[in-house]
Amino acid sequence: MPLIQHERSDYLPKLEALHRRLPARHPLRNKINDELIKEKTGLKGENDVQYMLRFLPPDDHYHHRNPRIPCTDSHFEIDNLLMYPMLFLAVEVKNWYGTIFFDGDKQVIRRDDNGVDTGMLNPIPQVKLQMHRLRLLLNKMGLPHIPLHYFVVFSSPKTIIKPLYPETPVSKKVIHANQLFFKINELLKENTSLVLGMDTIAKISDRLIEEHTPKKVDILDKFGIKPSELIHGVFCPACDAAPMKREYGKWRCPFCRYVSKNAHLAALNDYLLLVSDVITNAEARAFLMVESADIVKKILQKEYACYGTNRSRKYMLKLKY
Repeated sequence: MPLIQHERSDYLPKLEALHRRLPARHPLRNKINDELIKEKTGLKGENDVQYMLRFLPPDDHYHHRNPRIPCTDSHFEIDNLLMYPMLFLAVEVKNWYGTIFFDGDKQVIRRDDNGVDTGMLNPIPQVKLQMHRLRLLLNKMGLPHIPLHYFVVFSSPKTIIKPLYPETPVSKKVIHANQLFFKINELLKENTSLVLGMDTIAKISDRLIEEHTPKKVDILDKFGIKPSELIHGVFCPACDAAPMKREYGKWRCPFCRYVSKNAHLAALNDYLLLVSDVITNAEARAFLMVESADIVKKILQKEYACYGTNRSRKYMLKLKY
């Protein structure tokens, strides 16, 4: 099965970096921690759904995971797009907990373990709109009209799905993850007429790869945090303490005495994720907490390309591990 894993939003790694660099007593610390837990839980839910998709027969469809496609003046993203010669299927994954009440394709209410109700955006109109926008792209490519289907999949078996009112039952398109494999097979048995050849689907796949635009998030701006509020210094890989001290070409932890040659790479990764993808010698000295301009110059020149001269020289950061 051709599986194309598109580059995801940089939101999660930026959240992780912010969580590392935010002081324990910062007023937004708990909010960032909750947001990080939510994002990691959501990613786990998506991976749990991937397990069910692995049971599908190989080599009869293309599977795009997280394509984000421009459409008019914005973008739309599909969690999973399965492209068969007879139909295209979107699989929208939700990792909501508690009891979920559906009023058809209208209101959705989530009731948590404490009995508190929260209004949620209904995922059915959401995925329908995604399919509409996908149709616009396919029409633009001059392709035959292929049926577009969808499932809204709840990844956790503990999530209870109920109708809000008895007269508006929950759509059959809303299912749990353990039903997904069987529902896809049922759908394929109901749709047997071939509309597109695999060569055409391969061209559509290439177009999706070409059009994919991962979302970039300014994490500090999103939460209203200034760079000056971040913890500076190089974190110890052994005990997570900061700052490590630069001594004789190595980093030494004053707390556990661990020594590292390249612990600064993780710190500069955090700077890239949180502040900017370019850095000056002065900015690097401040963030790494190193006084010597010559030492920082050697560190930066060894790892990164640069432009400009003298004090205006800037180094172009890249993620390094």
